[in-house]
Parts: sequence; C-alpha cells; structure tokens
Amino acid sequence: MALLGVVLAITAVRISLIGKGTMAFVDEQRYVTAMLGLRALGEGHGLEFLRAINSMGARPGDGLWRAIPGLGQAVLLLATGLNPNSPPSLQVPQLFNVLIMSLNMLLLYKIYRQFFRASMALLGMVLYSSLINTNLYLRHLLPYDHALFFFLLALWLLLRLAARPAGWKYGLVGALAAFSYAVYPGYFMGPAVLLALGIVLALASPVDGSYGPSVGRLVPVGWQLAGLLVVLGGLQLVSRLADTSYLASSRYISTTVTQGSFDEGLSFIGSYYWQVEGGLGLGLLLLFGIGLLVSLRAIGQRQGRYTTLPLAALLSIAFLAWLGYAGAVLAHKLVFYGRILHFFGPFVVLGALVALNAGAQAWPKGSKLVLTLAWGLAVWHFGAFARTYQAIDYPCDVAYHYGIHNQNQIAANETSVCDKNIVFYRLFGPRLRPGQPMLLETARYQLLNFAYLYPITCYKTPERQAGTVVASVPYFMKYRAYQFEGHNQAQRTILQVNEVDFRIVKRD
Repeated sequence: MALLGVVLAITAVRISLIGKGTMAFVDEQRYVTAMLGLRALGEGHGLEFLRAINSMGARPGDGLWRAIPGLGQAVLLLATGLNPNSPPSLQVPQLFNVLIMSLNMLLLYKIYRQFFRASMALLGMVLYSSLINTNLYLRHLLPYDHALFFFLLALWLLLRLAARPAGWKYGLVGALAAFSYAVYPGYFMGPAVLLALGIVLALASPVDGSYGPSVGRLVPVGWQLAGLLVVLGGLQLVSRLADTSYLASSRYISTTVTQGSFDEGLSFIGSYYWQVEGGLGLGLLLLFGIGLLVSLRAIGQRQGRYTTLPLAALLSIAFLAWLGYAGAVLAHKLVFYGRILHFFGPFVVLGALVALNAGAQAWPKGSKLVLTLAWGLAVWHFGAFARTYQAIDYPCDVAYHYGIHNQNQIAANETSVCDKNIVFYRLFGPRLRPGQPMLLETARYQLLNFAYLYPITCYKTPERQAGTVVASVPYFMKYRAYQFEGHNQAQRTILQVNEVDFRIVKRD
C-alpha cells in the first residue's frame, strides 16, 4: 500500500509539471518525423512509414514505440480538430513520458527488492525518483526514459530467471535489450551489461538445479544472445525495405557524440552530481563507492551467496561500463552528457543502498534515524526541483501564449550570440486546425533569442528594439541541469554569468 501511495504521489507531481517544454531541443523533431510516418501508414503508404522510422538517427525502435501516443494525438485531431503540433495536443506524449517513468519506478523497486527488504527498496526508489537527472526529460519528447524502461524490464527478468529454470525465456531478455538499444543507441552499454551479467550468473550458479559442464550452463546466455540478434537482424531487414541500413546508421551515430568537452571524461559525473544534484548527489556517489566495496567483500561469505553475488556482479559490471565509456571519452571518441548519466542513475542508487544497508546492520540503534533523514532529504530535493522546474519557460511556449502562430507575424528574429548556424525555432501553429486557409497577418513582432543557442561561444549585448516589450523570460538553458547536455565548462559559464533572455517586442 505504501508503494502504491508513493508512486501515485510522485506521478501526480510530475503530471503537474507538463504542459510546456516540448520541442525545446533539436532532437525532439524526430518525434515529428515519427508522426509523419504514422500519418503515411494511416494513408496506406507502408514504405513511407518505414522510411520515416529509419531516418531518425538509428532509432527505429523509438519511431515504432512512439506510435502509441501518436495514435492518441490522431484521435484528438479527428474528434476535436486539436492541432497535433500545439502544446495541448503534445501533452499526450508528455503524459506517456510520465507513465513510462512511473513504470520505471516500479521496475526499480522490483530490482532493489531482489537484494533488500521492502523498506530499503522503497527508499531506493524514492531517492532515485528525487534526482533532477531522473526528472529532467519528462517534458521533452526524447527517448531516454523509454530506452531505460526496456533495459530495466530486461534486467528485472534476468535477475528472476537466474534462480529458476528458464530456457528460452532468456531470449526475451536479449530481445528487450536489443529494443532498448533501438529506441536510443546512446545506451549501447545496456545489452553489454545484461550479457555480462548473464554470463556471471550462468557460471556461478546452476540454472536447471544441477551442476553440469560449464559450457552447458552457458546455454541461457546463448538464448539471450539469440534474442538480441533476432531483433537487431529484423530491424536491419526492415530497413533494407526502405533502401537504407540500420546497422550502418548505428555505426555512424557514435561519430556524432562529440559535442561538449573531452577533458571531462573522469570528472563529468562528479561535476554533474555536485553542481546539479548538490549534497544529495555527492552523498550518493560517495555511498556508491562504499557500497561497491562492501558488495565485493561479501562475495566470499557463504551465507547469502546467491544474493550477494548477483548484487556485486551487477554493481561491478555497471561500474566497468561507466569506466569503459569514460575511457572512450579520454580517447576522444565519445563525450559525456547528462543523458548518458541517466543510464547509470539506477546503479548509483543501488550502490548507495548497499552502503546504507550495511550501516543499518552495523548500527541497529541509529539505522532508523539515518533512514528517516534519507527520506527527508529525498522529499526535500524532489520538492525543490519541482518548484524550480515549474518556473522555467521556453521560447516556443511563450510565443504560443501571445498568439504568435505563424511566421508572417514576425518582423525580425535576432539572437544575442555570435555563433553561426544556430537553429531557429518553428512556431507551434494555432490550437485548432483551421478549416480554411489562414489569413496573412501583419508582421508586428520582433523576437530575440527565438532559437536553440547552441553552440554558445560568446554573448553580445542585444541592441535595444523599438516598441513595447510584452515578454521577457530567462532562456531555459539558464537552468543548470540543461547546461550539461553538450556544453563544455566555458559555454556553461557564459550561460551562467549573462542574462540571456527570450524577448517579444511588439511594434507600437
């Protein structure tokens, strides 16, 4: 009952935060591509649908999966004329984001419950849910939480299968891992983590109740690998029908993960957790390190071996995955982003739970106090995030609020940065789709910083515009957590020290 109450409370707060923020990032335009593909499919053009989902930057799984909220938007369009490009309609995929995040909470509880008592597993779920990095993307039409959902589902299934006869069901673990990768290839660590954990569990304990030859005990891993290859191979065959190659686009995607700084390889996670999450983030990192050492030491103990071994293996493999990614950064192949840390968040909390649980066992009298303080800190941290996040505004939403729905209303669009090739935003359009062609309106608005200001290598003081300033709001990238999505330290400093605003000036 407590679990359900906590999940519903967190979900309710998250729902209160939606309604703005969509299309603030360039990558969110891929959702529009998926919706155009869905429309083509509805009109009977299957080949155009396949071409659309295979033009999303090695994310065909995201295109297929996003058909669910897309159908909801289509129903609203047919029933009420609600424009799918308008913020009211885009709340449908936002609500879908919140639903997936709630399912991720439940899956994490189930995973933590494999190793800890119910109260400790619930605390872990709350700590994870309170992190800014956990909640940052709920407004945005991005695939990170959805890829994480399929990974966590596969992980939970793998941990359950390790203790009982499983057979072909391991193939489902591999299939889920593959689809997670197809939703967001940036989490390529996921299938590797699951395969490594599967090998450790298969060799360390009997799968079918008997200790057979080691090679025979790797059969479940074979099923897991088969499931992985079947899904990826199927996506490759489908892509060939659309005259492209899924595997080729997957190989190419790694060459685009270079925005930011290669100099922050090993320090990025520390910088993020300290500057964004504050004391809670730093505390979780320190507890993770302690928890990793505690779990490794517990492997040699006979009592509870089948519990401590999977736990130590999971933490160690996750740590090695992070270390491997950091090594690629040091080799100038990849760059860390906040979205990459999104994958490792569940493991940071898992390691912290190991440390807290060990402390509770070593100090029974003070364990209740420590756990109460942890709960209080998590609730406070989540509340502080919600208040700050609620106050953030985004250029597209502000323009929509003031009735600026088409480019004919805009006389000028300027920026306060010196960079070339920045991406100017497109307008949402009217709330309802007009039944007849729209009348041309007089160009009477001047916009400042109506663009995704990336890269931002310098800031220049904007010239004073003639007219009445009807809106002036801080650029949303002033929010510290957003600045870790591809900016280096120098660029983050520019955003922090300058008053970068989005302004609407109405001609008098």
